[in-house]
Amino acid sequence: MPASMDRLYSDRSTSLLRTLYRVLIVCYGIAIMGFVWLTKDLTFSTLAKDPVFAAYSISVVIYVLGRFVLALFYRPAPDVGHRPSLSVIIPAFNEEEGILGTIQSCLDADYPSELVEIIAVNDGSTDGTWKKIQHAKVLSPRLHAIDMGKNYGKRTAMAEGIRRARGEILCFVDSDSYVSFDALKAIVAPFADARVGAVVGHAEVRNRMFNWVTKMQQVRYYAAFRIIKGTESLLSGTVTCASGCCAAYRTSLVQPLLKAWEFQTFLGRPATFGDDRALTNRILAQGRVVYQSTARAETNAPTTLGVFFRQQLRWKKSWLRESTYVVRYFWRKNPVAAVFTYASIVFPLFAPWVVLHAVLGRLVGGNPGGLWFYLVGTYAMAMLYSLYYAFRRVDGLWYHGMTFVGLYMSVLVFQTYWGIATMRDTRWGTRASTVEHAALDQDNVTSLPSSPGAPVPELVEAPT
Repeated sequence: MPASMDRLYSDRSTSLLRTLYRVLIVCYGIAIMGFVWLTKDLTFSTLAKDPVFAAYSISVVIYVLGRFVLALFYRPAPDVGHRPSLSVIIPAFNEEEGILGTIQSCLDADYPSELVEIIAVNDGSTDGTWKKIQHAKVLSPRLHAIDMGKNYGKRTAMAEGIRRARGEILCFVDSDSYVSFDALKAIVAPFADARVGAVVGHAEVRNRMFNWVTKMQQVRYYAAFRIIKGTESLLSGTVTCASGCCAAYRTSLVQPLLKAWEFQTFLGRPATFGDDRALTNRILAQGRVVYQSTARAETNAPTTLGVFFRQQLRWKKSWLRESTYVVRYFWRKNPVAAVFTYASIVFPLFAPWVVLHAVLGRLVGGNPGGLWFYLVGTYAMAMLYSLYYAFRRVDGLWYHGMTFVGLYMSVLVFQTYWGIATMRDTRWGTRASTVEHAALDQDNVTSLPSSPGAPVPELVEAPT
């Protein structure tokens, strides 16, 4: 039998197995939903006995299922050939190991060279990051290399990139992230709609196979983007956080906000993290922010629980801070989006008490038998997220979604209150960067401008 026929039969067998795999996933998902439906009488019985707890549980189920259903209707914006001038800004602090790869991915991206500039901003790194950027600049005149002279913080690095940018669209790429070949074309596509002020791409974990911690984050990332951001995007472009891995903004909307955003304070302290969420919410107050699943990027995730928990706490505090801003205007947005957004703010505030009530309350109260209902309900919701990943991605990592839910219910759910208690502590926790605002001293800034149209070199060696 010819080799081509062997490949044909192999491809057909693989396709059949994947189809059967997905059918099994759908059947199990339907079984879970059937269980939820069959327990409705017990749920409403609990509502009479314990109305607050039961009402919260029912609301969360409706909220989660609502997001799943709406996410099914999400579609990315088509590429209609819209090609605005684009400035890709890469703020970097102590990223000597990966900065060349990040720059390379941006230089390699498929976008007209005369319309795109790459700006790498060194935020006073104490390692060899600036030397790496200088090396990239020598090899690629297209790169605009900037050194701020000392460490001012990521937000100042981003702001300096904005001040130096010439593009109609600003695209931010984290210095530990890597964009796909077609990411830049994809991320500008939604800007063909004049109502769109910002776009967030789709991010996955680059080092996802490192250990169980990174595998867990891969499943969480996928669900967070495809379900949460997909739903928000569908509801009149109401994405509340354009994640820094790969996000783009209309320059004309950002410039008037630049000073207030760069020197934002909260509770008398500088806002030194949550830069992407803070900028997103101010753009969202004026226009639409959408998710573009075809603008793909990969980012390196924490590999240890300690770093992961510190990252999550930082994200939680930025969410708490920005929620005080979002609640003021979101009622004017799409009404369904407003309900989801306000619910997403309220639920985490009450979640720790619900967990304690469901677990400790029943054990201390002498009713451990009722605990199974809460645990099974948690399992059902966790499985829905995991099965969604399994249906979309056949890489064997789906069950790590259960791990994330376990960590969330045992640790992360309580970080909300710890975040409130430590809100004035503005340290990143995962890097030794500055936490104080200061105006950038332009006299100490080194700027090596770009030369558009130059060829793209190989900055890093190809893997063997």
